[in-house]
Amino acid sequence: MAAGGKNIAECPECGSEIRFRKAPYMGQMIVCSHCETELEVVSLNPIELDWAYESDDFDDDDWDEDEDEEDYEYLN
Repeated sequence: MAAGGKNIAECPECGSEIRFRKAPYMGQMIVCSHCETELEVVSLNPIELDWAYESDDFDDDDWDEDEDEEDYEYLN
């Protein structure tokens, strides 16, 4: 959280305090110096971090909610 106007956030992995030298920006990628987890700024007020994900890992366009169950083969 940004306490007292300081640019501070908490690592969601290890709980360490992360201080920003300058005001962070949305989508900024950082690495926690304590646990080395890759993080992304997901909120600015208050400053919140979340685990960074590769955009190639999952693409919403690959998911089709309208697909019929007949399209899938189930193993018994």
